Amino acid sequence: MNQPPLPHVYIFEIDSLHSTARAERLNALVREALASVEGAQTIATDTERRLLTLSSSVPLDIVALKRRLVPEGFHVRVHESSASRPSQTMELCVDGMTCRSCELAVERAWKTLDGVQSVQVDAARGTAQVCLSGCGPSLKVLQGALDEKKYRVRPGGERPAASASAPRPSAIELAGLFGLVLLLGILMSKLGLLKPDFAVGSGMSFGAIFLVGLVAASSSCIAVTGGLLLSAAATFNRRFGSAAPVSRMRPVALFVGGRIASYALFGGILGTVGQALTPSPLVTAGITVAAALYMLVMGLDMLHIAPAWLKRFMPKMPKGLAHRVMDAEGNTHPLAPVGLGAATVFLPCGFTQALQLYALTTGSFWAGAMTLLAFALGTAPSLLALGWASSSLKGKVGRFFFKFSGALVVVLGLWNIQNGMTLAGYPLALPELSFTPRVEASSGDRAVTTDARGVQVMRMRVVYDYEPNRFTIKAGQPTRWEIDGSKGAGCAMALVSRQLGIQQFLTKGPNVIEFTAPSQPGIYQFSCSMGMYRGQIAVVP
Repeated sequence: MNQPPLPHVYIFEIDSLHSTARAERLNALVREALASVEGAQTIATDTERRLLTLSSSVPLDIVALKRRLVPEGFHVRVHESSASRPSQTMELCVDGMTCRSCELAVERAWKTLDGVQSVQVDAARGTAQVCLSGCGPSLKVLQGALDEKKYRVRPGGERPAASASAPRPSAIELAGLFGLVLLLGILMSKLGLLKPDFAVGSGMSFGAIFLVGLVAASSSCIAVTGGLLLSAAATFNRRFGSAAPVSRMRPVALFVGGRIASYALFGGILGTVGQALTPSPLVTAGITVAAALYMLVMGLDMLHIAPAWLKRFMPKMPKGLAHRVMDAEGNTHPLAPVGLGAATVFLPCGFTQALQLYALTTGSFWAGAMTLLAFALGTAPSLLALGWASSSLKGKVGRFFFKFSGALVVVLGLWNIQNGMTLAGYPLALPELSFTPRVEASSGDRAVTTDARGVQVMRMRVVYDYEPNRFTIKAGQPTRWEIDGSKGAGCAMALVSRQLGIQQFLTKGPNVIEFTAPSQPGIYQFSCSMGMYRGQIAVVP
């Protein structure tokens, strides 16, 4: 029976292959070099044309072969007929990949190997396609090129080992994790640890705003930033898990540093150009939902329950740009954590937005910059402590904290989706996820009167919530909304109703908003700038 042709064929020019003795010596060296390679090989020498032809059932490590032959005087060059052969594609499986950084690490390690034309890696599927120019590296060489021990390369189609991927938590474990997150949130709320005790007003000092930042960092208003920090820290720690604790804190410090710098810069811009950069409620809602969806998928991924198809929808830096950035630095570029931290200035934390509105009133670049700089510095200690915990805890404690962080990020993601949809004017009928102090829904029917001019007057107080938070008014009539903000604080002081076209920062004391009730009867939503504190106005014929 004829043996089927071997798929990997290599043709080399060897100038010193000029005699039978040299051919025999070359054959012996090649057999010795290929002795540890599994699979069938054939060796053929042509002393007249001075060619060496190797055929193999598996790719061969040509670099290692050259190293073995050169000391013996055999200088090897790839023959043009070998170089012009059609490219071959290796289908491989790579276990241990979790994110885009893993894809970049594998691609960059393999692209430098001799005979590799291109590499395409998909972490979600755990696969890789390696395009070879006829003389490609072996599986052993590909595995050796990956310095990190967590990656395991195997032939495509081979079933993974039981330990190849992280085990998914059981339903009971997931229920316990989410239950613990909710329990801690409720407990902190009952103890008053999430209450916004400081308000933003005129004439605030640097120290006062710094204290606002300290309070905000320990409240639910930092939920978006904290969730993104946990997600970013988890992504980097999966790649640099073997690094020293100080090194693993580097992305956390860069995240916080980028946040502080962007807050100072954006505060200065706000102080200079005024309200032109104030985002609309719809834009704020879009940012909230986008950040929440990102957090939700990252949290599911941290719990090892995110489906591969879902992770593929996540926004990612183009690989070409990522490779260029990494070429410039030789490792993970600071732009990733710094940029993510800098972007948090646009995320809708109620304290942040209140201070942004305050910065608009300063009329000065430096006053606006110092306002948001003081706030960002106030939030830094809590964020650094959170990042340290996620980066430094190891063993069973570290694994538990990582899973707990995943559950926390999922809950924060769902919470912010709910808040964002409320801001957009489309509240979701979901169970209440807010950890903020609750006030029972109260009717404001008795708080609506009509003055001598026929103007409807709505009266409301701002405490931790809006009291009352439900009103009934008549359609098409002029309306005066009188709001007592003397006891208000935090994001409750930023009142938003996209449906009514209202976006106003409330001051301590009396506030008045005048508008004409919509002509279309229905339920109109209003909320704080984060969508945490909510209410509704029923417009009747």
